[in-house]
Order: sequence, then structure tokens, then C-alpha cells
Amino acid sequence: MSNSSQDREMSAKVVRGGQDEAAENEWMDASPEQRIEAVWTLTKICLEWNGNSSLEPRLQRTVTRLQRAQR
Repeated sequence: MSNSSQDREMSAKVVRGGQDEAAENEWMDASPEQRIEAVWTLTKICLEWNGNSSLEPRLQRTVTRLQRAQR
């Protein structure tokens, strides 16, 4: 894992059966860029756990052209 991802703070919460889950609105004030960065960080951590630490996934691009038959 890179040093920048190790320096970040992470929190977790356990909700047991029968307890009400408290509403967490901490992401309501986050910008779209901050949300995307958080998801990307989690994605990279998951890839490292699966042994893919050397590879960074790229967006998959598929180009398709549909053409209707002549009538």
C-alpha cells in the first residue's frame, strides 16, 4: 500500500441486530470529487488485498455500432 493511503483515517461501526442504525450524513457535505476519490481509494485497497497491487485498473472502453437493416 502506498504511504498516502496508510496515513488516512478510517472508521468502522458495528450495528447489532435489534439496534437502530444511526443516520450518518457525513457524505452529504462531500463534493462529488471527494466521493469519487473515496471510492477509488477503497477500490485500490481491495485490489491490493486480492494480490493485484502492481496493476491499476483502467476504464474499459467498448465501441459498438448498431445499424438497422434497410427496409
